[in-house]
Amino acid sequence: MKKIILLFCSAAILLLGCGFVRIGENSPELTKGHWFGGSPLKLHEMRGKKMVAILFWQSGGTGVRAVQQFLRTALMFRNRPVAFVAVGKGSAKELMKLPFSKQGDVSMLADVNGNNAARLLRKENPLPYAILIGKDGKLMWRGSVGKIPAAINSIEKGRYNLAKVRHEDDFNAAFAGMVTKSDFKGALALLEKELERKDANHREIVSLQVGIYFRRLNSPEGALKVLHKAQERFPRTAAYYEMELKLLELGNMTGKMGEFYFRLTAMFKNDPGILLKFVTYEMNRPMDKMSPRNIYMISRAAANAGKYRDKKEQGRALIYYAQSLYCLGRVDLAVKVAERALKFLKNTAEYKQAADVTGFYRNLVKFAPEIKE
Repeated sequence: MKKIILLFCSAAILLLGCGFVRIGENSPELTKGHWFGGSPLKLHEMRGKKMVAILFWQSGGTGVRAVQQFLRTALMFRNRPVAFVAVGKGSAKELMKLPFSKQGDVSMLADVNGNNAARLLRKENPLPYAILIGKDGKLMWRGSVGKIPAAINSIEKGRYNLAKVRHEDDFNAAFAGMVTKSDFKGALALLEKELERKDANHREIVSLQVGIYFRRLNSPEGALKVLHKAQERFPRTAAYYEMELKLLELGNMTGKMGEFYFRLTAMFKNDPGILLKFVTYEMNRPMDKMSPRNIYMISRAAANAGKYRDKKEQGRALIYYAQSLYCLGRVDLAVKVAERALKFLKNTAEYKQAADVTGFYRNLVKFAPEIKE
């Protein structure tokens, strides 16, 4: 689950077991296992010397891929003060059959019953999952294997905020616990409270709200209301419009597309970069999904937008508009717009292709009257 921040820790604390290691507390030693790859590692010996990255995993496709990614990360940091340990759930005999079991840069520990994971991970954390232990021996971070490099860099560069990370970890546990118990009302309330925090990751919170309404409660309309509320609260955030477009498709609400593009073009009328993203999306749809009206609305808005970054962006907007006019059967207008685009695309890599397209449109206009069928 992506990072989110906790408003009130008390709700999460109720989910924690006695003796559970929270972020910022001393980490216990790794015990009750068999070292079968690399060198055995004692956490207390790393104090003052190295951070320790630990991946908890179990055999299977997802686990194997996680270990392979973990090994690549270890290679990236081989000259940095970080030790890497892969703790696999299962017997050493079983795990030693895997091709990476003798990787020298990473210590490998077989933990038959998953005792170490039970102490250092939350019950809501699905394997594979990783942790970071600081040079002071304290648990610093929990998360997915792909986020290990960013977490290490954050700690090394002094950007690490212990209180924030601890709150994020507690919130993830509280939220995951509610979802597991199908307490979606409680989960939505928790997310709504979280939106009040200025430093919260609002996009991720809104995405989780949408996911609960759409996938858990089977309510596309409820998800749509969440997005409209987010758009009102954060009007210049294009991500909420991208979410809405995807939702309209997945929720079989394509009849609302026209009204959606009307709002989009009004909001971003001076932001051609954002409008061009939606133009590209619409132009690349399968033919049976294309809407002439929507294509015209969004491409025309991009072509007439203000505040272009440079002439190249304005030329791109115009050539897309010309292509939409061609697709809509107005080749005569497409020629005029394409010729305007050439003036802005001169001395760019896109010029030749745009010139070829313009020439084709001109030939079509000349040839069309010859058709007498």
